[in-house]
This record gives sequence, structure tokens and C-alpha cells, in this order.
Amino acid sequence: MKKDSVVAIIAILVVAGVCFGLAAVRPSFQPRESHPFSMVPVGPTVTGRVVLRINGEPVTEQEFIAAFEAVPEQLQSQYSSEAGKVAFAEQLIRLKLLEQEARRLGLDTDAKVEGQLAEQRDQTLANAAAEKMIAPPSDADVQKFYAENKGRFSTINLSHILISYAGGAVPPRTGGAAPPETEAMNKALRIYDDLVKGADFATEARKYSDDVQSANNGGELGQLAPGQLPKELEARVFRIPTGRFSGPIPSQFGIHIFKLNSRGTVPFEKIRTVLAQRVRQRELDNRLEALRRGAKVDFDQKFFPDLKNWPSATGRNPS
Repeated sequence: MKKDSVVAIIAILVVAGVCFGLAAVRPSFQPRESHPFSMVPVGPTVTGRVVLRINGEPVTEQEFIAAFEAVPEQLQSQYSSEAGKVAFAEQLIRLKLLEQEARRLGLDTDAKVEGQLAEQRDQTLANAAAEKMIAPPSDADVQKFYAENKGRFSTINLSHILISYAGGAVPPRTGGAAPPETEAMNKALRIYDDLVKGADFATEARKYSDDVQSANNGGELGQLAPGQLPKELEARVFRIPTGRFSGPIPSQFGIHIFKLNSRGTVPFEKIRTVLAQRVRQRELDNRLEALRRGAKVDFDQKFFPDLKNWPSATGRNPS
């Protein structure tokens, strides 16, 4: 159990510390020469090839690889060369020294740390179990999910005219103070009236919109999918008929007049990987719900005083 705690301390330090330390180190790092470590075993027996010893304690090749794989992918490329491997080892050495210091200070038996280590171990094992339980979905399953949920992958090509107001996130294009919201709304209504009478939307956007970036393109925001707009706008915007524009709509950014230029769907190939992840997650959720229904769970009702108000997932009364 103590060995598991030590391994878990290493995992936490590697994940937390390496991500911070790696940004400052590059493969050009010049390591200091060191003497070959002693092959005399120190501490518990280990299996696998030992690639480092730090104050006599071994680090196996598998531990080294696991630590490296915990680094974000964008940083891994910086350590892919032989020089980078040594640079990464230097960071790992420093983390292991901290881990050794933590044990010297008795932190491996601290109740809070033990709880964090247990959570880290549980998470690692749960991830491994999920990988083992659920095979990658077939292409047919992914295609079926796409067909059944095509509405969720709809897109719109959208333009807008934005009028800033005091307290909104977008400042006026001319600088200075933004007008009160009532005044901004009245301005938006005047622009809307001109659009109803036949004014060109792109021309009005270039002339009046305080969203300078889109105004330069006639107000065009480009292709948007569900989830890319603030919630207070999305439901209303997606209901605008194709080729039509909305009345003034306030948001945290300003007062908008939207025009829905066209509708489309995200191509299957563009989101194949995301779809496969969703199909796999759905299957995992189903398996977990089945496990939950079959599990006997005993709650400490003093710790969970509100238990009676929870909907029962198993149909049993918690004990």
C-alpha cells in the first residue's frame, strides 16, 4: 500500500509539476555529466529496465514513459529528440527529489495527501477500465450516430450589426463613452427600419456596426455551429429564416441585428474523430448505468443528511 502511495505521489507531482516546468526548458538544455549509477539494488525490488537512479531509488523505463505521456502533446514534441529526452529526465529528477523530500517530511502519511493519492489512483484505474471495457466504435456506428443527430451538427452563416451600450462588452467604434442602453436600442430600431425599407445589410453594417472586425466584412461572422453563440442568443438566432434578419436583440455585448445568410451541416469527415468519442462515451455511460443499478451502495446518512431527497438510481432505499 505504501508503494502505491509513493507511485501515486510521483504521478501527481509529474502531472502538476512537469506541465509547469517544461514550458521553461527546451531541448537545447545542456545536462551536466554524471557518474554511472550503481547497479546495486536499493529499496524494494523493481521489475523492468531501470533507466535512472536518484539517490539510489530506481526509475524504470515504463515509469519514464508514463511520466512523459502525462505531458501535454504540444510540449511532447519539444522533447522528442535524444537531447530532449535528457532534458525531460532532468525535470523528472527534480520532481523525484521533491517526492523524496515529501516522504522525508512525512507527507506521504498526511490524511489530506493520502486522500489525493487515493483519488489519483482511482482515476487512473477507472480510465484504464474504460479503455478495456469499451472498444473503439465501428465506422458504421459512427455514421449511424451522425445520421441520427444531424440536427446537432447544423451550421449557419451569420452576419450582424452591433450597437454598443454603456455596460456592454464592446466599445463604440469611434471611441469615447457608449450611450445608455435605451439610446442604443433606439439607434438599432432606426437601422432596423431602414433594413425593412430595403437598405443593404452589409452597407449598414459597415456604416454603423461597433463590431469593427465584422463590420469590415459587411457584418459577416462566418460559419457557426450550435454552442458557439451565447445561450441568450443561440435559440433566437437559429430560428431566423434563411435570408432574413432579426429585430434588435440585446446581449452582454451590445444590441444586435442578425441576418441568417445560409444553413448547412458540418461534414462527417471533419468531425469523425469527435463523433467516435461521443459514441464511445455513450456506450460507456450505458455500461456504467448498468453497473450502478447492480451495485449495493451503503450511505452514511449523517454525512449525507439530504439523502431522502435524492432520486433512487437502483430502486432500493439506501441503508
